Order: sequence, then C-alpha cells, then structure tokens
Amino acid sequence: MVLPCLGGVGQAGAAIDIGGLDVPLGPTFQVGQIYQNITTSEGATLAGYGKVDSINSIPVTSLATDGELTYVFDDYVVTSLSPTQIKFAGGEFRFYLGFGADNDFDTNNAGGSAGDLIEATNGTLFLTLTGHAIDGVGNTFVGTGAGIGTTSPTGFGSGLLDVDTAAGGIANTFFDSNGISAVLGGNADLQIGSSFSALNPVYPGEGFTGAAAVRGSADLAGTVVPEPASCSLMLAGVGAMTFTARRRGA
Repeated sequence: MVLPCLGGVGQAGAAIDIGGLDVPLGPTFQVGQIYQNITTSEGATLAGYGKVDSINSIPVTSLATDGELTYVFDDYVVTSLSPTQIKFAGGEFRFYLGFGADNDFDTNNAGGSAGDLIEATNGTLFLTLTGHAIDGVGNTFVGTGAGIGTTSPTGFGSGLLDVDTAAGGIANTFFDSNGISAVLGGNADLQIGSSFSALNPVYPGEGFTGAAAVRGSADLAGTVVPEPASCSLMLAGVGAMTFTARRRGA
C-alpha cells in the first residue's frame, strides 16, 4: 500500500512525470474509447482494447509529447446474464505508453482488429490492473442495459480494479492508493465505468475474438500518489526546515 505523504499533494496543477507522461497527483479521472467483443453466454470471455483520450479533462497529447496511452483488457468471464444484465468475474487491464513510432493507434488500419491489438500493446508497459470483487460471489464487473446476450447490446457497466503489483508497469506504485471504498477485500485502487452502444462499424463482420464487436467509451477514476521514496524525501525536507526554524528562533 502506498500512502499519500502530505496534505498538499493533489492540489491543482501538481503532477508527476511517469515515463514521459505528466500525470496529475491526487484524484485522477481518465476517459477513453473502448472496443470489445460481444459475449452471449455464460462462460464466455470479454476482451477488448482502446485508447485514453484525456486525463482530468487534459488531452493526453498535451501531457505526453508525441505520446499515446493505450490499453487492452481480457479474462472477464461471464458468470450470469439476462436480457437486461450481465455479470463478470476476473479481469485484467494492461496500459501501454507509446512514443514516436509506437504512437500509432488507429482503428481503421489494413490489419483489422489484429492490427489494432498490436498498436494497443506496443510501447512501455505502464499500468497493470486486476478485477476487485464487488459482491460476495466474486463478480468484479456488472453491465446493465438492453439486448444483452444478443449481437447488438446497449448499456453501461461498472466495476472495481486493483493494481497488480507483481505484474510490472512503471506507474503501478503511483496508482496503488487503496483510495476507492469497497465492501469486500479492502479498498480498491480504481473504479471503472463503460458504455457499449453500437456495433463497431470499422471492421464489419469481424471482431478480434468473434464475429462482432461493439464500441463505446470508458472512464477510470482513482488517486495518484507519490512513491514511498518521494514521501521520505519530502518528509525529510519538512523535518529539516522545521529543525532550522527552531534553531533560528532559539
């Protein structure tokens, strides 16, 4: 667990450079596009990919010169579904920070969805996340809407995520805040919401894990904190200033 070190951390304008991406400290909200396969039965696996467009309403292109932040997710297994609701267990997210030639995500390339996956996973592994339980039977994500279980579902989803500290990712320690309240398993690190609203029109009849895919938007909310070493240095500096002030006042 990483603890924020000073009350001033998270003030407006405060940010930390993580691999060339200036990430705001404190409460952080990320918004991106999402493309995912359609799941129509229990036991099926949800997977997809996308690109983060903005962080705290600031375009990623303004936070990383010639850079992009993309992601893939998989291993969300359907545990139950009805025409209006679907639940998943498990789940993993992997984010990648790409610059130069790796700043190439484009959902209209000649390689189809396979090409999208390549473009979404090049660059440096930035952040790795796993699903966090939202109920007593281990579900980590739930979607509600209409037409669920068909090839044209619409609706919204929500769930919780933890930083996978054992899986690498240059930003993992900064997002390991345990700042999202959860009923089970302790606090989570991030909350995720998503929409699934239309068949993906870019590759008709072709999905990366099946015959069709849907598109929508996704958002993640969490808290970004300094690394423990940064906290130690900051606290040591405060201690030194206090000691000096006391000596001067003596």
